[in-house]
Amino acid sequence: TMESLKILRNFECQICKTKILKADGSFYIEASHIEAKKDKGTEMPDNLLILCPNHHKEFDLGKKKIIEHTKEKIIFELNDKRYNIPIGI
Repeated sequence: TMESLKILRNFECQICKTKILKADGSFYIEASHIEAKKDKGTEMPDNLLILCPNHHKEFDLGKKKIIEHTKEKIIFELNDKRYNIPIGI
């Protein structure tokens, strides 16, 4: 599921649209859990964001407030910036 979501999202960060090209010609991107695995977050598409390493860490460690989280989208504030991002498949 994570790998297909990375392909679906074109290996682009859903926050900044960065694509990281690796030496072998492929792209590097990370899957971030909206609800952490330790808090019983799932590996389902509606609980995953595809993020560059910087935004993944900011999402995990920054000042975050989830405003709305449905199967189709997530609206959140992260370090005083507001985002509205489509999620799921």
